[in-house]
Amino acid sequence: MDVYATPPKSSKSMESTEDTDEKKLTRLLSLDKNASSQIFTRFRSPSRATLGNALDHLLKLDLPNCNLNEKSLPKDLHEQLPNLTTLFFLKNNFTIYPSQLSLCTKLSMISFKHNKITTIKTIGKNIRWLILTDNRIEQLPEDVGECGGLQKLMLSNNLLTEFPSSIRKCSSLELVRVSCNLLTRPPMQLLSLPNLRWLACAGNPFLSKLSVHFDDVASDLISVNSTPTTPGKILGSGASGKIYQRKISGRDVAVKIYEKGVKVTSDGRALDEFRGQLFAGRLGLEHVVKCFGTCYGEGEKVEDGQSPAIPDLILELLENYTPLASPPSMTTCTRDVYSPTKYLLPSTINKYIEAMAETMHRFSNVGLAHGDFYSHNILVSEEGDIKLTDFGASFFYDTQSEYGRLIQYIEFRSFKIWCLEIMSLCEFDKADAWESQSHEDMQDFNVLLASINSRIRADTFHGNPFNEVYPFLYKCKPENFRTYPKLLRLLIGYSTATLFTMSFLALAVLPVFLHPFFWRTFGMRMFSTGVLACYGVSYMLKPREWPAFRRLAQTWYELFDFQANLSAHARKIAIKEGQSERKYIMCMHPHGIIPLQAMVWSAYCDQYFSDPITGDTLYGFGAAADVVKYLPFIKNIMGWLSAGSANYDVLKRGLDEGIAEQCNVNNNRKPRHLFLLPGGVAEVFESTVGHNAIVFKNRRGLVKLAIETGSDLLPCYVFGGTDFYHNIATGTGILSRISRKMKAGVTIFYGWFFLPLPFLPKVTLCVADPIRVEKVEGEIPKELIESIHKEYIEAIKELFEKYKVKAGYPDAVLDVK
Repeated sequence: MDVYATPPKSSKSMESTEDTDEKKLTRLLSLDKNASSQIFTRFRSPSRATLGNALDHLLKLDLPNCNLNEKSLPKDLHEQLPNLTTLFFLKNNFTIYPSQLSLCTKLSMISFKHNKITTIKTIGKNIRWLILTDNRIEQLPEDVGECGGLQKLMLSNNLLTEFPSSIRKCSSLELVRVSCNLLTRPPMQLLSLPNLRWLACAGNPFLSKLSVHFDDVASDLISVNSTPTTPGKILGSGASGKIYQRKISGRDVAVKIYEKGVKVTSDGRALDEFRGQLFAGRLGLEHVVKCFGTCYGEGEKVEDGQSPAIPDLILELLENYTPLASPPSMTTCTRDVYSPTKYLLPSTINKYIEAMAETMHRFSNVGLAHGDFYSHNILVSEEGDIKLTDFGASFFYDTQSEYGRLIQYIEFRSFKIWCLEIMSLCEFDKADAWESQSHEDMQDFNVLLASINSRIRADTFHGNPFNEVYPFLYKCKPENFRTYPKLLRLLIGYSTATLFTMSFLALAVLPVFLHPFFWRTFGMRMFSTGVLACYGVSYMLKPREWPAFRRLAQTWYELFDFQANLSAHARKIAIKEGQSERKYIMCMHPHGIIPLQAMVWSAYCDQYFSDPITGDTLYGFGAAADVVKYLPFIKNIMGWLSAGSANYDVLKRGLDEGIAEQCNVNNNRKPRHLFLLPGGVAEVFESTVGHNAIVFKNRRGLVKLAIETGSDLLPCYVFGGTDFYHNIATGTGILSRISRKMKAGVTIFYGWFFLPLPFLPKVTLCVADPIRVEKVEGEIPKELIESIHKEYIEAIKELFEKYKVKAGYPDAVLDVK
């Protein structure tokens, strides 16, 4: 039960030097949450015995606006209040931080917010939460380093010019607010703390030059919406102002009206919040509250070019959104409080994490620190949408500086804590097979976070950690070979990759077995006869798909560290739409010299584009050059991969009627989708290690096919697809001209030891969003073909740029020919 004591109203009596310690303590009593009796309901003049007994149980004092100063506290406070844990002195007249507080061994939370403190001689070793916002402190004491349990330090709006070197000993410090001080240099000792996760430092001189970030993006918005508005329905409020619902230009919006006269909050200036919110809201991020512009409230006239210091901010209206958690409590200190009934499915958790990772990745690359990345500042809807809000602690920083790197680490730690918190909400008991895949992805992501964090702690990480997190890539695992030892999987994988390559050399090797040298002895004749028989059998066999062969390429996943960009949730949506609503033409670039990536692609599609619950799959057929049907071994392998003729009419019939000989021959399944490498022979001669090129600039047949059949185009790019072999015959040489005539790639290449042994590059499959294509009967307008063709090329470029850093090719440039 809360028990209150009324502080005296007379300021004179409170400053009387004749007051006894008993009277001082009586005035200090304000709130006792653990009192076992009602004796404090009347204690204007309690007896010394009664008072002493009560004080033994006192845990918290809250004395706002009492005109108290350092002389108001008895020197033996630690004896009079032996169990005191929390002390609040809001808006009093302290000029010196009371040294006797350091003797209160159980005191863990102290607040002197809005006082006049200039001097701190000692703090105390047991403090966990120290609030000194809005004072006149010029320097912290050296013994701040002895506060080993200090987690939260609030110092905004003071006169600090630097931090003492001992601050580096505060290894438990997690949240610091030091906005609006006089820091002329980055506080490197503070920024280097290993557990610092939430930092606000706007309004300091060392950041003053970074206003260009705000000015460049937002200068055109300050006067965009100058129509005065009046407050409507209140939606929420904060330390810097209130948010109202309004209708502006026929649109329902939220308007943030900043309180006039509010200079500094615990996080910093309202002006810095305005700048951060405006900047972030104009980045075009889906999961940040959008900003439409600014306006001026009713009665705020703009005269002679002068405008109010902080205009009202017009924001996206979020209806039916609720915070993901409640703010930290006095007990949790720096951790949000989640409802005990709050649970999330793995797919929802993955969706939230990916959304926030994209947001924080963008912020970290443009030099905007959120400073308060918590669940209570993240709003979610029942439909699963998620939005980041509250930029009260935000600030701009130099991403190329040493201190900027440390700030990125700080922001990453807050993101990591947030991820771990919502992962702890996982409700896996109700998970189906799709959710199981999402749960597995979530565990892999947890390992990645731990890996990045350990490298940061060991000071072996020197980049932007969010580049390691976003965009998301998911490890592909050999489901059908998991019980095999890893070494065996690697041996099978490399052996089959080499044999796959050798099959493309079958015709080149054939003359060797026809040479008289191989017929000199009986044994050699038998061997040559057997080999030639294999050629003959291969040539006579009809091509037909063989899913078991495609699954063999799962052993290549670990060999090439194979990853893909689609989550389980994204694949589930693709299967649902692909089976009931849409048809896809999946186009993979680049072709490569020997398209080993096509084999991995086939295994991936069979495994990951198959619904583990219903059995539905993005079942389709492939295409290869017509010359392939005359080549032994290659002909069979292409058939096993479900690839047939690339003739236009054959492809159109397959998409319209589901007829593809290599697919229908087994069980009369009708393929719905088309898988192909549209770069063809031309891309073979653009393929060599380190070169990223696609040939599509003058190819419009694929677009026409998509329009005629009403099939969506699904661009895919495989990083590492050109790095399996070195190519000698590139460009437009004689081999290139011969290949174009034959419609088959004839080139010279080599791998390890100048042999057809593939290198082991990291292979990453990236799939873009589908390009919607509606079916058109009759003559197709050229403008439509050109429009879709341009959209396809832009999609490939955007996909390449988005994933190249994460895929391990940060300096790569895509050449579109």
